[in-house]
Amino acid sequence: MANEITFEQIEEKINNADLTAFASGGSKHFSIADIHADPGSVLVKVCGIYHVIHPILEGVVLIPIIPRKWKEGLKTFMGLMDTLCS
Repeated sequence: MANEITFEQIEEKINNADLTAFASGGSKHFSIADIHADPGSVLVKVCGIYHVIHPILEGVVLIPIIPRKWKEGLKTFMGLMDTLCS
């Protein structure tokens, strides 16, 4: 497959991401109260972390020992999130 992601690409994406922003107390962290108060801003934050971990998920579905059904589940999730976060 020409579009397969490499380990180096995944590593670069993760190393360049500010994951602390998504942790408790970070600028992109949210609470249950935030979900009720402003779901749109929470969706933006969820999509932000999804875009950061997307390359990891792409890599996981390429691992030969991962069962086919697991891969199908991940691919379905990724497709939904790609639509939601486009």
